[in-house]
Amino acid sequence: MRPISGAIDRALRKLGLDRDVAQVSAFDAWPAAAREVFGADGAMTRAVGLHERTLIVAVPDATWSGEVRLREGALVAAISRLAAGSDIERIRAVPAREHEVSERPSDH
Repeated sequence: MRPISGAIDRALRKLGLDRDVAQVSAFDAWPAAAREVFGADGAMTRAVGLHERTLIVAVPDATWSGEVRLREGALVAAISRLAAGSDIERIRAVPAREHEVSERPSDH
């Protein structure tokens, strides 16, 4: 008897969905990649979308956008390691709405 995971992998490849699944794993790997590159401050960012081979990340301000651009190579490398096969080539920072990313938890 074969493990079901192998059958699922084969079905995903046959349907051409294996890369899409791998890209979603890049989305899920963002917190660990951000922590690896930015340390604990990486929690101030959040993956919010995928477009082709670009991971879109919400950041609190323009300073963070600059940091993401400066460290894009390290972030892409971390994503590649944490989400093998995702083929993410770029990280794009976008401004976060106040409720999406905050510097500290709300007191509510």
